[in-house]
Amino acid sequence: MIYLQLLLLVIGVALLVVGYRRNERKLMLVAAIVLFLAGSGAQLVTGFVEGLHQGIAGWAK
Repeated sequence: MIYLQLLLLVIGVALLVVGYRRNERKLMLVAAIVLFLAGSGAQLVTGFVEGLHQGIAGWAK
């Protein structure tokens, strides 16, 4: 999971730099979304998976 966060961080920073240099707002928006996912995406996925496991365990009883 940490590799995904690092990959998203590198991609987000690269997109931000390229978007800034070319003055492309859409590219910088995509970079902001990718950086947001790098910061909070892992917690979202972890919480979803834990809830899914709890739901399956409760349903199986």
